[in-house]
Amino acid sequence: MRLICIFAGIMILATGACGTQDSLNHGADADTSRILATVGEVEITENMINEELNMIPPYQRSSFETPEGKRLLLNHIIERELLLLEAMNLGLEEDSFVVAQVELAMQQVESARDRALLQTFYQQEVVDAVVIPEEDILAYYNDHIDDIYYQESQVKVSHIIVSSEEGATDVAAALEAGDTFESVVDAFSEHEPTRVSGGDLGWVTINSPMPYLGEQAEISEALFGAGIDDIVGPFETAMGYHYFTITDKRDEGARPFEEVRESIENTLKPTMVNSYFQDTVIPRLTDSYGVTINEDAFLPDESVEPDSLFQSAQNLMESNPEAAVEYYKLFIQRFPDHENAHQAQFLMGFTLSEYMENYERAAGAFQELIDNYPESDFVDDAEWMIENMGTPPESLFIETIPEINEDITGSSGE
Repeated sequence: MRLICIFAGIMILATGACGTQDSLNHGADADTSRILATVGEVEITENMINEELNMIPPYQRSSFETPEGKRLLLNHIIERELLLLEAMNLGLEEDSFVVAQVELAMQQVESARDRALLQTFYQQEVVDAVVIPEEDILAYYNDHIDDIYYQESQVKVSHIIVSSEEGATDVAAALEAGDTFESVVDAFSEHEPTRVSGGDLGWVTINSPMPYLGEQAEISEALFGAGIDDIVGPFETAMGYHYFTITDKRDEGARPFEEVRESIENTLKPTMVNSYFQDTVIPRLTDSYGVTINEDAFLPDESVEPDSLFQSAQNLMESNPEAAVEYYKLFIQRFPDHENAHQAQFLMGFTLSEYMENYERAAGAFQELIDNYPESDFVDDAEWMIENMGTPPESLFIETIPEINEDITGSSGE
């Protein structure tokens, strides 16, 4: 039973604190508080007791902050040190479970370090490095001045609510006596959500529902007809009797640029940060450290049937032409005698020409078709592509016009 109690104490109080003699001492220079006990060569100090206290949840800590509680913590530390010393004396540091747990902890530490490094680098070298040009912010504002940043007329309103006519009379008397609206709110308003903020309802847009009150056309009309600091009311609603005052106004039109500048910057920055990261940071780091990718590892394996491989290449021509070329090349390498091999050779050249505009490689692919598959129906097409690829379609059309005109002229002469 004594052993069970010891281990229970260890599990409750030593989670995250158990360690070796060095971890508890923290070095002779680091801990100069008075020594409370020694276990072998290990010194248990008052600072160590305080560290144990800090690891106890706040709702349980008070019971350990008394002299008796601290003595109990000291006993647990002594028990833990005795067990650690004996475990190390038995050579249990080499036990497979201990080694595995230490390795796992080291991996977690390494992972946490990597995450912190990545976050810090991205924030400092990518996010903070991107500055949105002022002209871009202004251009975005001007582009959206009539939609996103357009605002209807608004008034900032505070109110007082009382539930009886007598209360309304008392409010009116206080206001007429010159008491400030905020002081009257504090003295009389029965609306708890706004009473603590001087009756503030926030900004109200014309012809829109009012906070807490909903649609109130008569009140809205009166508010937008009043001036700043005017008192409006009383009005009776289902909630009681209301008095209002206008604390600020905004005219209809575009919100001021400086008011929305930060929000525009926050809108534009993610896209610019991503572009800077992809187009500048990654290429720079790639050049600095070098990157090689084994592209063959991502090609279809030998088990893929020829028809499936050919169809996959066709499907990729528009969405990923680089991969399509590699698939066609792989198809020809694996199945040079397949009935679609000559078509694959032509489509490789077509993809290089029409989707990648790499006319030099395309000409080579078309020439291989002519050389390796001279009986193919695609030879004529390949020869035409070699002569004409890259030429604008309108140019090809114009060149045929004189011939057509000559034919027409010749026909007319006959």
